[in-house]
Amino acid sequence: MTYQIMFSFDSNRCIDCKTCEMACNAYYGLSHVHRRSVLSLKQEKTGHSIHLSMSCNHCRNPVCVSVCPENNFQKRRDGIVVHQAHNCRACMRCITACPFHAPKLNPKTNRADKCNFCVERIDRGLNPVCIENCVTGALSTIINADKQNPDPLKNSDIPIRRYTKPSIFIIDKKPGKIFLRKDEQV
Repeated sequence: MTYQIMFSFDSNRCIDCKTCEMACNAYYGLSHVHRRSVLSLKQEKTGHSIHLSMSCNHCRNPVCVSVCPENNFQKRRDGIVVHQAHNCRACMRCITACPFHAPKLNPKTNRADKCNFCVERIDRGLNPVCIENCVTGALSTIINADKQNPDPLKNSDIPIRRYTKPSIFIIDKKPGKIFLRKDEQV
């Protein structure tokens, strides 16, 4: 792998509208499980809430790949971690092993399910539906070369993150900075 496609998330732009979440669910026909979730977190220093849109981080060293007894997870050359659910026996190993709770049990199929970065769209040169439908431009993709290894979650209490190396770039919230649309700043 010479590069890694990553999600980039700008916390200055997210307004907690959950359009990314709803677009993903509608595109994949999901109703009882979310591949992407918008979380609201309270900052300790300021007491203000920030919003964070999370899905599978398509880690550089994904633990789901190594724990699946059926080898249902593959890491593509572009870094996207794909789950082939057809052989899934719902053993729950990937679900319990992932420190980011990305794989979830789909109650309709009784199989693990997770974000696949809309690989069928990526392969056609399109953006994932969550990015395409984000009204403020908080979500985007970036390509990260192997030489770079950002640690976007360095202040988090997730010790295994150093092992899995999540592929997400987070732009921290800046006080007083609000974006209303993709091209507008207040």
